[in-house]
Amino acid sequence: KEEELRSEMENALAAYEDALVESKGPYLFGTDFTLADAHVFPFIQRLVITLKHWKNYELPKDKFPNILLWLDSCFGRSSVEESSMTDEKTIEVYTRFVGADYKFGGLNTNK
Repeated sequence: KEEELRSEMENALAAYEDALVESKGPYLFGTDFTLADAHVFPFIQRLVITLKHWKNYELPKDKFPNILLWLDSCFGRSSVEESSMTDEKTIEVYTRFVGADYKFGGLNTNK
């Protein structure tokens, strides 16, 4: 199951990798940081942090070189750095979220 989930995630991330190749980056629409980057960045950032922490998984540099460059480029912006949670804070928040006993909306059905 883990392998299947990883494959599905990597297939989904391939769309972002392809978009970055097409845009000639480093951002989703080329050389300018746009609302698209500001919107997507937190999701990819949290994905990278939580997968490394809980699954000991890092995005392979050979499969996702442009995503990794994009993450660095985004995080290199002071506005992004100032508005982002630290890795430690992200782990703290997600630890609480995963440990919560949700009884509504179908959340936490993996337990």
